[in-house]
Amino acid sequence: MCRQESTVKWSDDYATGIQRIDEDHKMLFRIAEDFRAALDVGRGGGVYSVLLDTLSSYCRGHFRFEEQCMNEYRCPVAQKNREAHVTFLEVLSGFRQRYAASGFDRTDARKLVDTIDRWLDDHICHVDIHLKRCVKK
Repeated sequence: MCRQESTVKWSDDYATGIQRIDEDHKMLFRIAEDFRAALDVGRGGGVYSVLLDTLSSYCRGHFRFEEQCMNEYRCPVAQKNREAHVTFLEVLSGFRQRYAASGFDRTDARKLVDTIDRWLDDHICHVDIHLKRCVKK
């Protein structure tokens, strides 16, 4: 169903059954893909600060909505979902702190985009996908 490729793209395998969540996930995949492209052409340094701010803000809003949905549909992995969100925001905060302390580092930026890809695939496939069954009930 889900896959572990170096660059992860949206697939219907990731669908949760809640349109806004699926659209948010698609946007997160696009954010990672667009930043990877910027890194590949040497423009990563010019957009890294914006990426970090956008990603932080977007994730916080998305996570709030997703957690509300999991509660509303009584999803059995709601607590695991909240914990994963806290962990991801902590990881993102680490990237923000390193950027604030040392400026743009291409290797760290590449690590961020790889982290986003892996996290999205793993989190959606093992946690968020449980919503699909809850929504159908």
